[in-house]
Amino acid sequence: MLYPVYLHPGDEKHAHGVVIPDFPGCYSAADSEEDLPRMIQEAAEVYFDGEDMEIPPPTSLEMLKDDPSYEGGIWRMIDIDIAKLSAHSKLQ
Repeated sequence: MLYPVYLHPGDEKHAHGVVIPDFPGCYSAADSEEDLPRMIQEAAEVYFDGEDMEIPPPTSLEMLKDDPSYEGGIWRMIDIDIAKLSAHSKLQ
């Protein structure tokens, strides 16, 4: 399922940082942009691991793009495989 993520681009000394707004407190980072989808999937799996919580549907990018909490980065849509999230969690 495609989820919006907010990317803070890295450079030669800093990793690319990612925030997943639909999963509060779920963050990830990767040294290369090619590794971001894998690292985001891993972060989502850890976020829901062992938790009995509902998986929220993706928030539309239109609702997030003007939020002043997100500055200095760019939005991306990333496919998160919700089937790999905790068996205790269910899609809302």
